[in-house]
Amino acid sequence: MKNLLQIYGKYIAVTWIIIFLLLVGNLGALLYIMVHSRNLQNGLEVASGVGRFASELFVDGTAWEPLALTRDGEELLEENGFVFLFVLDDAGNVIFDWHCPEDFPDHYTVGEVASFSRWYLRDYPVKVWNSDCGLLVAGREKGSTWKMTMEYSEIFMRNLSFHLKIILMINLVIILTVIAYLGYRFYRSMKPLSGGIDMLSRNERVCLPESGALSALAARLNRTSDILERQKAYLERRDSARTEWIAGVSHDIRTPLAVIMGYADRLESEEHLSGRGLACTEAIKKQCLQIRKLIEDLNLTSKLAYHMQPLRVKLFRPAALLRELAAQTLNEGNGEQYSLELFMDEDFEQISMQGDEELLARAVGNLLHNSIRHNPQGCGIMLEGSALTGEEGDVSPRIQIAVTDTGVGIPREVIEALYAQAADSPINGDTELPHIMGLRITRQIAEAHGGFLTITEEGHRVEIVV
Repeated sequence: MKNLLQIYGKYIAVTWIIIFLLLVGNLGALLYIMVHSRNLQNGLEVASGVGRFASELFVDGTAWEPLALTRDGEELLEENGFVFLFVLDDAGNVIFDWHCPEDFPDHYTVGEVASFSRWYLRDYPVKVWNSDCGLLVAGREKGSTWKMTMEYSEIFMRNLSFHLKIILMINLVIILTVIAYLGYRFYRSMKPLSGGIDMLSRNERVCLPESGALSALAARLNRTSDILERQKAYLERRDSARTEWIAGVSHDIRTPLAVIMGYADRLESEEHLSGRGLACTEAIKKQCLQIRKLIEDLNLTSKLAYHMQPLRVKLFRPAALLRELAAQTLNEGNGEQYSLELFMDEDFEQISMQGDEELLARAVGNLLHNSIRHNPQGCGIMLEGSALTGEEGDVSPRIQIAVTDTGVGIPREVIEALYAQAADSPINGDTELPHIMGLRITRQIAEAHGGFLTITEEGHRVEIVV
């Protein structure tokens, strides 16, 4: 919803920018047209003024010297589009003319002067100026200028600013209404799409109406939802088949494995069996126990991956658990080439936590046995337990259990394979199962308790945080 409101805000901002640009562009064009049109139609009056116009047109005349048009005056008239010019005295007589049509009279009455000064002189648009020389009348070609006289009352002109404000307010209300309406329509069309995306993120099926301006996007979301539903169903069938296959194989292997171990026990009890025979029997029993452990690990990692292993949560003391595990490891008689040290801080000693004690014991035991199994030449092992500082009022404090050895360490390819595995794929065909199964189970147990597993110091230290 927040992103949708941001899109709505951007849409309004862009709309305002467009309106501003349109207003500026229209105003600029209007000013250009007004100035350009005024220069063309009123060029002499605007550019020079009446006095300068008369002074530039004629040679300074006196009562005894007739008016004479200068060369600059002729150029000024031609540049401004005038095709004829004449001057009237106070009695209406023509005292000077320049290129006037032949049918023009030499005298004009007051009524005729009043008429053509506002409109046309025989269809010629004319301009009238009163100067010291007399009344100047300059005309352009027929059809070149459209003349219109407008009159307004004094009351209207006084209230013009108020009227303009009212019009501006009305335009502003209309613009705001249009913007809000368009924005609301866009928001309403985007809302189902936003809801559909939220549903996809929650892995829910999406079925949006494919109509409106955003119908194409709605259709794509619907197709995406259908594809994800088919993939989800396929993955569920595949995972179910995988789990059933693992359970079936594990069950089928247990019976022949029990038979092999039974025969090995019987052979071991035979009195006439030689020393070499006893060694072979012991090897058979050892490998059978290893196979049984691998089967148990395979079942456990499959159940943890698909959340089928219920946690037997109870209150226990992790310090007591680490002491028990350290004692068991020492009592296994692994040889003098291995040394084990146990370190726990004072806070860890006092902690009681909720969790599956058996699974956590399995996770830490896997780390201890990995250090022993992968370092046949011997190594030093450090088992550490420490309390992590949590937030104030945290009723379930977190702990860290670390196993560090001085052996060869965990290979980089094993670490990469462990982190690259997806949480829902317990079997990785590119990784040898015995080399990574214990670490995978340890990681899954930590995650089942809401924690995580990290490997540091180039594979020599493994930490479990729960």
